[in-house]
Amino acid sequence: MNLAFCFNLKHNQPSKNISAQIEADYDSIETIVGIKKAIESGGHNVINIEADREVYFNFVKNKKNIKIVFNISEGLGGEAREAHIPAMLEHLQIPYTHSGPLTQAITLDKTYTKMLLYNKGIGTPKFQVIKKISDQIDSHLKYPLIVKPNSEGSSIGIFNENLVFDRIKLVERVEWLLTKFKEPVLIEEYIDGREFTVSVLGNNPPKVLPIVEQNFSIFPENMAHFASFEAKWMFEDELPDPHEAYFCPARIPESLKSKIENISLIVFDTLNCKDVCRIDYRVDKNDNVYFIEVNSLPGMDYDSQHISYLPIAARTAGFSFEGLVNTILNEAIKRYNFYTKDQFSHYVKNFWPTKYLEIS
Repeated sequence: MNLAFCFNLKHNQPSKNISAQIEADYDSIETIVGIKKAIESGGHNVINIEADREVYFNFVKNKKNIKIVFNISEGLGGEAREAHIPAMLEHLQIPYTHSGPLTQAITLDKTYTKMLLYNKGIGTPKFQVIKKISDQIDSHLKYPLIVKPNSEGSSIGIFNENLVFDRIKLVERVEWLLTKFKEPVLIEEYIDGREFTVSVLGNNPPKVLPIVEQNFSIFPENMAHFASFEAKWMFEDELPDPHEAYFCPARIPESLKSKIENISLIVFDTLNCKDVCRIDYRVDKNDNVYFIEVNSLPGMDYDSQHISYLPIAARTAGFSFEGLVNTILNEAIKRYNFYTKDQFSHYVKNFWPTKYLEIS
C-alpha cells in the first residue's frame, strides 16, 4: 500500500530556554526513521511529508499516490495546532491515523478536557484557568498548587518551580507563564501521591495496555514528584539506565488497576479518540484517581536514551515496536474499510503479539 508519513522534525535539544521548548513536542530524526522503517516492515511504500508551511500543497501534489497518512504531526502553532493536519486531510478526503480534528483540538486544551470529563463523573483536581494577569485567583484553591500552560504537551512550561506553596510564588509563576507562553494558564490543586500513564490502543473495542508508573524514588531531593520538564527531558535522559524511571506493569492491586482501566476507556470514548491515546493520572494515598490530561498523539520515541511511555506499555504487552506502529496503522485502515485479507494475514504473521489479545 502507498501511504504518507507526516511528522514535525525536531532541530533543537530539550532545554528550559523557551525558544527551544517550541520543538519539544516534535520528533527526532532517529524516531522518524524508526517509524518509517516500521511502516515499511508492514509491506508498505512510504512518502515522507514534513508538516511545514508547504504541507498542504505536498498533500495535494501526492494525493493520487496516498491511500492513507500515518500522522504524528504536532502542528506549527496556535491553540488547536494538533488539529491542523487532520483538518487538511479531511478537506482533501485523505484517510489518516489517530484522532480527528475536533478531538485533537479539545485534548490539547487541558481546561476544556477536564470540564468535559468532570461532567462524565471523572475525578480531576480542583482547578482554575487564568486568561490575563488581572484575573482574580480563586482563594478556595488549596496549596500546594501546580501551574501549567493550558495548551502545551510534553511537559512544556511545567518546571519544578511551578509547584507553589504560597500566593506570592503563585502570582509570580502565573504572570511568568502568561508573559512567556501568551496563552491561558491552568492552576490545579496538587495531588500528593503516585503518577500513572495509561495507553489505550485500538477501536472496536479499544484495549488498555499495561499501566506505567513513574518511579519517583530515584528523583533527587530537590526535584518535585511529578512529570516536570526537568524530569522528563533532562533528569531521565541522564540516567545510566532510562528504564529506572518507571515501573511497567505498575505495582498496584487489581482493584486499583481495574479502576484506572475503566476510567481510561470512558475517557477514550467520551473524547472520541481513535486508534491510540495516552492518559495521565495522579492517585492519592486513598487510591482516589484524578485525571490530569490526555495525549491523543502520544510520543513514540524508542531509542536508548529517551523512551516514550506508549512503546514501553506496548512492549510489556508483547508488541515489538514494528508491531505497535503497524497496529495503529491497521486500526485506522479498518476504520476506513479498505483492509484486505492479505494485509490481515501479513499483520498476524509478522506482528501479532504472542502475549496479547486481538485488538479488534
